[in-house]
Formats: sequence, C-alpha cells, structure tokens
Amino acid sequence: MKIPTTKFVFDRKHQASKNKKAPVMIEVYFNRKRKYIGTGVKLYIDQWDDRKLVKNAMDMIVLNDRINTVKNKIDGWITSLVEKGHSFEWEKLEAFLRQSDAAEKKFIDFVEALIETRTDILPSTKRNHRKVIKAVEEFGEIVYFSDLSRANIIAFDDFIKKRNVKQTTVFSYHKELKAYINEAIRRELIDRNPYDAIKIKRGESEDGRFLTPDEINSIRDANLPTESLNRVRDLFLLQCYTGMAYSDIMAFDFRNVEYRDRQFVLSEKRQKTGVPFVVVLVPDAMEIIEKYNRKLPKISNVQYNLRLKLIADAAGIDKPIASHWGRRTCGMYLLNKGFSMEIVAKVLGHKSIRTTEAVYAKILDKSVEEAFRKLDK
Repeated sequence: MKIPTTKFVFDRKHQASKNKKAPVMIEVYFNRKRKYIGTGVKLYIDQWDDRKLVKNAMDMIVLNDRINTVKNKIDGWITSLVEKGHSFEWEKLEAFLRQSDAAEKKFIDFVEALIETRTDILPSTKRNHRKVIKAVEEFGEIVYFSDLSRANIIAFDDFIKKRNVKQTTVFSYHKELKAYINEAIRRELIDRNPYDAIKIKRGESEDGRFLTPDEINSIRDANLPTESLNRVRDLFLLQCYTGMAYSDIMAFDFRNVEYRDRQFVLSEKRQKTGVPFVVVLVPDAMEIIEKYNRKLPKISNVQYNLRLKLIADAAGIDKPIASHWGRRTCGMYLLNKGFSMEIVAKVLGHKSIRTTEAVYAKILDKSVEEAFRKLDK
C-alpha cells in the first residue's frame, strides 16, 4: 500500500528576504500530487534551516514546537489510516484538516452565530435556544468542538438535573443541543456524534394543564378591573374555543377565514411548526373576533402569561394557567364531546396523531377514572 510523505517547506514561492517574511508549510506528497498546509508561522530568509528548522529568532523554541505539532498531527493521522488498513485519499485528508481546524474553534461561538442567522424559527424560539447555550456556558466543560465528548454530555445532563428542573425540560435542552451538533456534523466540523449510545428520557408532562367547562365559565364571568385584563381574557377564551397557540393568535388574519355551509372556517399553518390546521370558528369565538372588528389585539407572550395569572386569581381558579392551557383545554373539550383523535390532531395542527395521543391519552385515562369515582359515589 502506498502512503504519502510529508516534509517542511519554507518560502515555496521564493519571496522571503531580510525585510519580508514567507510561510513555513507542510508538503504532503502522494501519487505525483502535492498539497501544502499552512503552519501559521512566517519567517525572514535568515531564520530558516532545513535541518535545524527555525533559527535566529527569540521565540524559535516556541515556533519549532508549533510547526512540529502541525506536522506530527498530520503524520499521526496518516499512520492511523495505514494501521486500520484504509487507503489514503485527498478527500479524507481535507475532511481531517477541517475537523482539526474545528477542534480549535469554539462550539459556543458556532451555535450563537447560527442562532442569530436562522430565519426558520421565531424570536421566542431563539430566546429558548439562547437559554440552552447559556446553560452550556455555565456548565463550562463544553467550549470547543473538541470538548464534545460522550463524557461531557453525560456530565452536562447531571449539571442540568441539579437545577431541579423537570425531565421534560432536561430532554428539551438536549434536543436543542443535539440539533446544533448535527449541524456541525453536516458541515464536517466534527466526525462523530457524542450522543451516540446515550439515551435521554423524554419525561412526562404534568397531568392536567387544561380547564373544565365550569372553570372556563368562571373566567368568562370574572369581574376584571382593567381593559388590559379583559383583552387578555378574550384572547385566552379564543384559544380555548379554537385550539390556536399564542403565536397563531398573534398572527391571526381574518382574510384567511372562509364562510362555508353557514360556518366560518379558518385554514392556516401553525406559526411555530408550519403544520396546517383547520378549525371552525364557533359562535363564541366569532363573538370575540367581531368585538375587535376582526383584528385581534397584540401583547407580548411574557405580559400575556403574567395577566393570565391575575385572571385565574380573579376567577378563583387555583391553577398555574399559561397560554398553552388554551390549546390543551380545546383538545380535551373536543375529545370529551366525542371528536376523534384524527380530528383533534387536525384542529390543533399536530404533525402526527401520535403527538395527540401522547398528550391526551393519559389525561383521558384519569378523566375516565374520575368519572367512575363520581358514579360510584
């Protein structure tokens, strides 16, 4: 088996002088083809010796160490290739050099830059991704691409869990981190996935997170002191009637509503996932929409959720209500009224009916148990 040879080459283009520096490079020679790889070291013409290498420089020990490190890294890779019985190819060398270069770059910087330039996710999603990277920074053991090891991923998992967060949140952190690691692999910045052979438990969402018809009535009838709270109540009730997410409500455009068979029908795509959904705007929903002349009021997600807590207090409901409770309430209402999982999945804009089943099956089981308890009493 033929193997490539390597050697140092200084001033390949014969440009060095006493006043002008030229680079020291590594020449890789194989099958009458040469490739030159930079070492990052440049010297004047009197600072190089083919046998002693760098000379006549105050930092020649450091410079010699630097260029030898680059050459040894390439030689070591070639030796490893031969020992494994693999043939040398220029494409393999290119991939190795890219990975070696990436190993000295910060994974953190790569992810932060990627988050800022992404156009396929909402600003709210970008904020969540930044939280994950902030957690990685606080962990402190994953900085460079070379730090992406199985041991560090396991240690990061332990670090998150010590924050006493739910397993669903832990899973979410890993899910976002894996997405950026996969992107680094796609760009050939790393050649292996540190998550291989690591299984992160998804965890289970808390039971409930939906309101009963009586609680919806309590919210609807609550005496609220400000116009702002009244607007938020209307938006939340609209979520309960339609199953739309906060982002879908904020992007609502009545021009996408069609009047068919004496019903107002909204066919749209979810803002977050792009998955189509179809919902009939029942009279209660249309009453709210018409109240605002078919243009719904806008409010930030943070302020929306803060006001929902105040509304819950005013309605006498001891539940940590948030915007996603509206979707869950709609889904539960439809299922309890006999709608199929397929219909509910279409209304909520789930990618798969499995998502709907995973979210609601356990809750429905408990609803059945509670109904039989009441019957027994």
